[in-house]
Amino acid sequence: MFRVSLTLSALAVLAACATPQERCIRKGASEQTQILNKIKETEANITRGYAIHRQTVPETVFYSCRRVNDGKVVGYYPCPETYYRTIETPVSIDVKEERKKLRRLQDALPAAQSRAAEAAAQCRVLYPEKAK
Repeated sequence: MFRVSLTLSALAVLAACATPQERCIRKGASEQTQILNKIKETEANITRGYAIHRQTVPETVFYSCRRVNDGKVVGYYPCPETYYRTIETPVSIDVKEERKKLRRLQDALPAAQSRAAEAAAQCRVLYPEKAK
């Protein structure tokens, strides 16, 4: 649990480092980014001949913790800690359908790139950055 909260804290700090303009541009390009990621995944599926299903599952490990009173160990108790791991399972695909899906994604990409460029231009107007 500590590791999860530490990771989330680190991500929050990194997100806070971005300027308002950078956050705006990233938000405006999210559709384009999603399409590009789906294109990469679909191309990999076609190359492999199968898809990969990813599932995150919890795994709890029990440790013995000491109960201390006045500096002396007075007993032990179980203290569970939950970790998460990702299981990858191959899934059969119809390569013909994956190729159609890839073409649709590739056809949708130019429009998404155009919208991302427009959003970036608006972000630069809304949140001008000072020269350093």
